[in-house]
Amino acid sequence: MSAILPSRVLPWPQRRQVPRTLPRIEGTPLLLVMLGAVLAIAVGHHAWGGSLALVALVPVCLIATTLCPLPQVRLVFAVALTCVAWSLIFADEGVARTLPLVASLALMYAVATSRSHHGAATFAGDRMLGDLRTRLHGMGDIPRLPKGWHAERSFATAHGNAFAGDFNITSTSRCGRQLEMVLADVSGKGQAAGARALVLAGALGGVIGSATPHQVLPMANEFLERDKWDEGFATAVQVCLDLETGEAMVASAGHPPAMHYDAGCGRWVALDDGRGPALGLVPGAEYPQTRTVLGHGDALLIYTDGIIESRSRDLDDGIDWMLGEAEARLPHGFTGLAKTLVTRGRAGIEDDRAAVIIWRD
Repeated sequence: MSAILPSRVLPWPQRRQVPRTLPRIEGTPLLLVMLGAVLAIAVGHHAWGGSLALVALVPVCLIATTLCPLPQVRLVFAVALTCVAWSLIFADEGVARTLPLVASLALMYAVATSRSHHGAATFAGDRMLGDLRTRLHGMGDIPRLPKGWHAERSFATAHGNAFAGDFNITSTSRCGRQLEMVLADVSGKGQAAGARALVLAGALGGVIGSATPHQVLPMANEFLERDKWDEGFATAVQVCLDLETGEAMVASAGHPPAMHYDAGCGRWVALDDGRGPALGLVPGAEYPQTRTVLGHGDALLIYTDGIIESRSRDLDDGIDWMLGEAEARLPHGFTGLAKTLVTRGRAGIEDDRAAVIIWRD
């Protein structure tokens, strides 16, 4: 009998992106070990000052910072600083030799305090952030499409940061006939936009596929208004595609226009008949829909402004450059086009970049 509940074990491609962690050991035994190690180093330094330097306290304090709760960290650091002060006063330890050690201990304590304030221990916090990043990326996974349909996506973050303001959310109907996707770009870049991207992705993930397509962007806009999102705004482009007829609906919230490649005339056409304002700016905003049909050989390209934006050129020049890159790859098909655009994006490493292309044989 087959299981009716989904497995909770992540597939290998996702598991390998989650950082491995060490167990968090808490309690009196670990505290006693840390205190004993600090005192042993202090006594050893007094007895064999030329062989055992006080800098040996750094690894012990680092382990305490990593594995102990903040009250225990404070106790370990207090004992360590007492040993340093005793050595400085009574053992004629030079200030120049102890100052780097004190600075290192202060930095480690600041890190421990910051993590404790946010409620995330070192390794557990790293695992949590890695899990959030994996889940955000997984929400945009494009499922296997019916025969004759293909899709690719590619993302790159500013300066190689782990988080970005660009993300996509994908949903398919139960019968597999309809594909719905939102590509969003939160203001800011890299880690600064990562937290807001996670919030907006959660909101869109709860709406897309459950609400009717024309409600998705208005509901996302209402969510940001209700949430009083004062840190910035977000642009988004929504695509709803019928995988049997090829009929597509595109709506934009202040986003660069989607591009439709028409194999019949061999040209890229911008789908920008109507665009609404960016999300979170105008209460009750409306988002007009543009409709088109993807025939055999056609493609639909959506992207973020990191692909076309440049400090020295305007967006129209960037779009011309992007379409030139797409034209150059036509003899080889659309495979790999999204990655090429992201890799060569006009903003370079200074901004997040994302592109998704859907095409029909």
